[in-house]
Parts: sequence; C-alpha cells; structure tokens
Amino acid sequence: LNMKKKNEDTIFALSTPYGQSAIAVTRVSGPKTLDIAKKLSGKKKFEPRNAYFCKLKDSNDNIIDSGLIIFFKSPRSFTGEDLLEIQTHGSIAIINKLFQELSEFDETRFANPGEFSMRGYKNRKADLIHYEGLASLISAETNTQRLISNKQTFGNSQNVCQKWRDVLIENIALIDAEIEFSEEQNEGILLNVSSSLNNLLKEIKKIIYYGETAQQINLGQNILIFGPPNAGKSSLFNFLCQEERMIISKLKGTTTDQSAQKLEVLGKKVVIIDSAGLGKGSRLIEKKGIKKTINSIKNFNNLILVLSPDSYSSENSEILLKTITQINHKKVVVIFNKSDTPNFKNRIKIWLNKIPQLKKYKSFTISCLLGKKDPRVLSKTNNFIDKELLNSESFNSENCFFSEKRQIEIIKKLSLDIKLALESFNNIEIACNYLNSALKKLDNLYGRNNPEEKLELIFKRFCIGK
Repeated sequence: LNMKKKNEDTIFALSTPYGQSAIAVTRVSGPKTLDIAKKLSGKKKFEPRNAYFCKLKDSNDNIIDSGLIIFFKSPRSFTGEDLLEIQTHGSIAIINKLFQELSEFDETRFANPGEFSMRGYKNRKADLIHYEGLASLISAETNTQRLISNKQTFGNSQNVCQKWRDVLIENIALIDAEIEFSEEQNEGILLNVSSSLNNLLKEIKKIIYYGETAQQINLGQNILIFGPPNAGKSSLFNFLCQEERMIISKLKGTTTDQSAQKLEVLGKKVVIIDSAGLGKGSRLIEKKGIKKTINSIKNFNNLILVLSPDSYSSENSEILLKTITQINHKKVVVIFNKSDTPNFKNRIKIWLNKIPQLKKYKSFTISCLLGKKDPRVLSKTNNFIDKELLNSESFNSENCFFSEKRQIEIIKKLSLDIKLALESFNNIEIACNYLNSALKKLDNLYGRNNPEEKLELIFKRFCIGK
C-alpha cells in the first residue's frame, strides 16, 4: 500500500545543478501538477507545450520570482504523467523558496534519484536500456563515452537485441516443430539451427569484449608520472592539464605528495597523477613522499618516466635502476624533458648509457617550458601517450552497444545458455529449454519482468531530477 501511494505522489526536483546560475529548471510530475501550475502562476488555463512567462507567487501572494512555465499533458511527457517545467533565475534562495512552496501541496514530495526516469519507464515511454544509456550520457566526460552512451540512448543497442531475439525465436520455433511433428529428427534442420546459433554466439562474444572495453574507458585509465627530483614531473603534469596546479620552484624535491587530475586524451578519459621524486631525500616529509611513489608504482599499470639532463646523478640513476627492475610487467614510456637546455642530446645519453634498460621503452622529447607556447606540442604529446601507453587505438565505438555492468552480466549469462543449448543437441528438448532461458534473459536486458525492488536499485544510480 505504501509503495502504491509513493508511486501516486506528485514529485518535484531541480533538473539543473544546484548553485548560483542564470537559469534553474525545476520539474514537477504527477496528478497535482496542473493544480500546482495554476496556484503558482495565478493562471486559470494552460495549453500543453506552450511557454508562459509569469510571476510565480507563494501562498501569501508574495512574488517568488518571474519565469517560464511549460505544461506537458499526459501521456506526451518525459514521465508519461502530467509534467511541469518551471524555469526561474538560478538563485539558491529562489530555488529553496520554490521547493518550500511545492512541498506544501498535498501528496507532493521531493523526488528520489532517477524517479522521473523510472516513472517514464513504467509508463512505457522507453525501455531500460534507453534510460541506462541516458544516465551514462549525462555523466559522459569524454567524446568516446558520449558515443558509447548514444548507442543505448538512441536505439542502436535495442536494434541489436531485436536481431538476437529474432534469431532465438526462429530457432526455438524450428526445434519446437521438430519435437512436435517429426518422428525422426531432420539432421539438415538441426545443422542449420546449430550454424545459426554458433554465428549468434560469435557476435555476442564480440559484443561482450567491446562492452568490457567500454567499461574500462568509462572508468578511465590511470597514469602515474614518476622520476628523479628536478626532472620536471610537475611541469609535465601542469602542461598536460593546461593549468598551474602544482607549486614548482627551482629547489629540488618540491613536490612532497601526489596530485591527480581528470583529463581527456583524444576522447578517452584519463586520470593523471603526479608524484614525489625518486631520490633519497633529506627531509622526513620528502622521504614519506618517495615511499608513497614507490608504492604507487606497484599499484599503477600505466607509467610515464620523466628524465632531464640536470636530474642525472649517480645516486638518482642507482635508485631508478632499482625501481625499474620492479616494473617489468607494466606499460612504461619515457619523456625526456627540458630539450631547450644546452647540449641536451649528449647529456641525455648519460642516462641511456648508465641504464641501458631505458632503451626498450618508447620515448618522446619535450620542453614543457617552450611547449606551453605551441599548441601543436600538446597535440603531439597526447598522440604519443594515446598510442604508446593507452593502447586503445584498436577500440572502435562503432562495435560497442553496451557498457553497463548489469547489461554485460546478463549478456554473458544468455551466451552461456546458448552454448549449453549447442552442447545439448543430442536431446533437443533440453536444448530448447536453454534457448527459452536465453530469451527470458534477453527480455530482462530490456527491463521486462524485473521486480520493483531491482528496478529501484537500478534507477537510484541516476541523478536527482532525471
């Protein structure tokens, strides 16, 4: 009864970020929507989908703000219910006052995360894949993430599912016919079914591979910058971030802790981490920073080693040699920094002669100081990092239709059902049961037959106001 009442409430939430801005959009959805629109604006009639500019007033007839009200009549709205969009100035005081007024209406409450989307799903405005794609699209930080989310949001993933569904239904029908009408099994038909299912399984395996790769892209790859003191690690970090985040001085060992920044490298999400220099360090705080760097090297798979002519010393080379012997299975590139210094090439050779293992790593030469003045240098550096470190040029978003953990887990389970069906062709009744099980899982992918509790868990991950 409580669940039913909860679903019948009129809900409201801010659909734009909370804070000072030019415009704030508040959404209201549910049976009290039209009453709320009339009461706030003083207008007696609202034509659906028309924008009305009016003064919004509280229950004491005091003006809250002036703004736009747009009314969407059920079922032609995002939620499938009567829905209101209220556009006000983006003042925190105005938003809070508006919320206070909305909460005074009977059976009206603040929306839960994703509740607008969940109501739209329940009212069959779209399937679950669409809404999961929409949530990913809103949180997309890079172009690759946007392209992956677009597939789910705008129907491409659903088209793939429909194709799989057609194949499963056709083959289930053929097997059913064999069970029902054939006294002797027709080997030709069963061979065709087997061939069709094997092709389907290959396609699904490819989709799983690209889906798991997309998951990694969505999470982003971490890159740790490390090297001896005074090599210019913080300068490279700032150069890649295009902002002065770290304090840099001419004194050695000025970075005593780690700093991280999200970046987009050729459309891919990257978290880049600066670290303390690999030197013995005289101060206690520096020693802690160096220990942290060595521990970090063990925890990260993508590493940028920064070296410069003036960072060479026998002590630094000894520490670096000990360090790189521990990173055999990691992806490492070397960036030789400060190429603007005199006699750069010969002085860099000292590093290479002292530590021959450096020659096995791909390297790139840069002057962070001069690079700041030339945008082509940043572009070349990003290309180098993408190609030699991220190794993601083989990923093609054209082949990616799913990126959510829930989706990939279901696809893995239905692919197992198809595999078991193929292994059970000596008993076609059992094979048919496995295929029916795969079909049910495919329906779950769309969100069909999912219990209320499971749906609530899925939609809770969405942002409030969506």
